[in-house]
Amino acid sequence: MIVPGLPADFPALKTLDVISNNLPIQLNSFIGREREIEDVKRLLTESRLVTLMGPGGAGKTRLSMQVAADLIDQFPKGVWLVELAPLTDPALVAQAIASTFGVREAAGRSLRDLLVDFLQAKSLLLVLDNCEHLLAACAQTASVLLRACPNLKILTSSRTPLGVPGEVTYHVPPLSRPDPKRAHSLEQLTQFESVRLFVERGVHSQPRFALTEANAPAVAQICHRLDGIPLAIELAAARLRVLSVDQIAARLDRFKLPVEGSARGRP
Repeated sequence: MIVPGLPADFPALKTLDVISNNLPIQLNSFIGREREIEDVKRLLTESRLVTLMGPGGAGKTRLSMQVAADLIDQFPKGVWLVELAPLTDPALVAQAIASTFGVREAAGRSLRDLLVDFLQAKSLLLVLDNCEHLLAACAQTASVLLRACPNLKILTSSRTPLGVPGEVTYHVPPLSRPDPKRAHSLEQLTQFESVRLFVERGVHSQPRFALTEANAPAVAQICHRLDGIPLAIELAAARLRVLSVDQIAARLDRFKLPVEGSARGRP
């Protein structure tokens, strides 16, 4: 029904479904990081290249994707993720970016020149994930694109800086975690991001799991011993399929948790 005085057509809602992007749909919730999200968003208003730094499993990938999703309505041409972890050849960095945008090779022109032509007038956010093993190629490509494309911004994740002029680095901290030597109420424990993550992922592994007065000390010990590293905490929570919380805490010294490497979809 058309109401007099109101437009007949309305713009589409701004969601990941209708705005240009290739961000993957996350299968689990994002825990905490409110301060970090605001910090990175602020840095992106002040700089055109921001690099999230931290060890493997620190949550750089998930943080970058959350920030990109939050900023999607600020970039008319959207936000675009390029996953570099699978690449081993530095020469493929430009090709990976070009493939993301559907830019094809042309005789007599380099892919970087073609990317410049494509991106030059576009306002968008480019997310380059896991740059550390392709650092020189990422740095060179980012430098070329930023110089030639005034409306482009780049958010990267890496264990070390790219070293590009104008780059701003942000060290992703561990999740907040309790001191197991101090007594905490259940309400106080749930204020720590690492505890909330362990409990939520624990429920996924063992639906009957809950934080209780009985298991709270062991949960606090696990989160503290794993230094608040998101991927390590998720892997420990997955052990609830076969172990109790107390057993996990007791066996931490013998666990070989693979906290290195890509953590796509992790908090």
